[in-house]
Amino acid sequence: MELTERAWALEKELAALREQLHCCPERGNREFETARLIEKVLQSCGIRTVRLTETGVMGVLEGAHPGKTVCLRADMDALPICEETGAAFASQNEGVMHACGHDIHVTAALGAARLLAERREQLCGTVRFLFQPDEEEDGGAERMIAAGCMDGADAVFGAHVCPDLPLGTVGIRYGKFYAAADKPDITVQGKSCHGATPKNGIDARYAAALLA
Repeated sequence: MELTERAWALEKELAALREQLHCCPERGNREFETARLIEKVLQSCGIRTVRLTETGVMGVLEGAHPGKTVCLRADMDALPICEETGAAFASQNEGVMHACGHDIHVTAALGAARLLAERREQLCGTVRFLFQPDEEEDGGAERMIAAGCMDGADAVFGAHVCPDLPLGTVGIRYGKFYAAADKPDITVQGKSCHGATPKNGIDARYAAALLA
């Protein structure tokens, strides 16, 4: 069976997996059940798993032939949003929702893992499947990298769902694409003065408000 045909054959199975992930969302660094489900699926495909950070997961698929090491990355955390979609598989965790598509990202990466594992004998090199925690908040990627997920990697590929594109279309752009979730710390320094002579001072609160 051709790769595309096999992918379509997995459609219902992957749709059910996505719904399972969607109804049980978890916030950054708390993706314990999500990580366990990812490990279960990868291991069922014969892919070795490594836990990086408390909830980050790396799957390692070694091909039958020598070659380069390529990483496929997916994020896995959800947002602090109350779901009001009315979907049959809506979030069961109050105040938490997969509103940014990470449930789909995880499903897509696991689908790719399944397809590639079935072709292990034809595969040249190694594929690492990186399931990154805490993308939405405070540096999950940085901690995964520090734990060694990209050591010796030749390339990394990641994707994001985009409702603006027609079904079946893939958007590609070189260089930076999406904004980073950086949280800078800024100190605004003022200058005190008498209330009757505000022109002699600097109002730090007003300056800080202009930064917002």
